[in-house]
Amino acid sequence: MKLFDLKNGLFIPALLASGGALSGLGEREWRGTEHPSVPSLEERAQARDALDHLIASLSRVDAAYTSGNTTEAQASLEEATFSWDTVSPAISAREAREPKLLLNSLDAKLKSGAPAVEVNSTIYVMLEELSEDIAAELR
Repeated sequence: MKLFDLKNGLFIPALLASGGALSGLGEREWRGTEHPSVPSLEERAQARDALDHLIASLSRVDAAYTSGNTTEAQASLEEATFSWDTVSPAISAREAREPKLLLNSLDAKLKSGAPAVEVNSTIYVMLEELSEDIAAELR
């Protein structure tokens, strides 16, 4: 019985010491992730302006591609991507993933000569995502 008490007597301080060593870690260090900084009011205003430009650029992509002008559609997509690069740092990484994937998909469709219906569908989904979720996050 005395041996069992001695083991418990050593185990408990060791457990407390290991817990104390780990308690110095904050949530960020424990999970190994960084928390993004909150964008300033000015950055949010710039992102809202860029979002408006992005939506207009995507509308031009759709109009140009539907009319058969792939060069203009590609140029408008580059403008849209440039605008997205201003919007994305002002929102959460989670919300930024889908529009970025859709931009990449749209670029691939333009380069491969996809039917205008497919391009239009992708743009429609993007415009919906941008005008609802992304705009709400920038308010």
